[in-house]
Amino acid sequence: MPPSELTYSRVKVRLHWGFSISYPTASKEKRGTLLPPPTTLVGALSYGRFRGVDSGDDLRSSPAISIMDKVRVASARFEGEGTYIEDIVRNTVSYFQKPERKADRRYMFNVVPTGRVYTPGGLLTLVYVTEIPEDELRRLSWSIIRLGSKEGLVSVEDVEVGRALPVRGKVRTSYYFRASVPHSLGDLVYADFWEGGMSWGKEGKLVRYAIPLKQVPLRSVEVGVEAQEAYRVGDEYVVVG
Repeated sequence: MPPSELTYSRVKVRLHWGFSISYPTASKEKRGTLLPPPTTLVGALSYGRFRGVDSGDDLRSSPAISIMDKVRVASARFEGEGTYIEDIVRNTVSYFQKPERKADRRYMFNVVPTGRVYTPGGLLTLVYVTEIPEDELRRLSWSIIRLGSKEGLVSVEDVEVGRALPVRGKVRTSYYFRASVPHSLGDLVYADFWEGGMSWGKEGKLVRYAIPLKQVPLRSVEVGVEAQEAYRVGDEYVVVG
């Protein structure tokens, strides 16, 4: 689909308590991301395709793969504020043990610092630029029910769907983007999100992202970006490269 025919969806979701999304390389140190990464957002969007549908025999791949190649951009920002905390949680750790300990119940559980973003009743805005037709994109956007872990429930409050307009040059954005894109300095957090690795046995590739964000409390801000590829979505911009 030509860039001029791409569609966008801007989704406002109300968080019940917050979210907890661990980095895939985390083991007993379960650091959490400060915003849901692109793969989590695509997974949330794909849910509407499979809700109430038998996934079949192939359980070794994420359902998100079915739409991954149709999503040009997936990003997010805070509408309000949040707080990052690492809670002490009792987790199963038997899979980290030596072979001779795996069957010993004494080593089955342990306390694990687990990263969580708390923002009870807070709002996030999720944005997608896709090749998905507008009607289907609207339906999938309204079908989002969680972000990350199954406890990370959300309620969709508003969905805006339209044509994504390609732009380039200097823009300002509050949505995260690849850190390789030239950008101004300011309130930024850098994080390694991942691409691929959504099938069993296939390792994802870490990609550095820049997140326009104040950290205490967590609050999205705008930064200037010199973009070679970006899209206007309503009255905002999201950056690809």
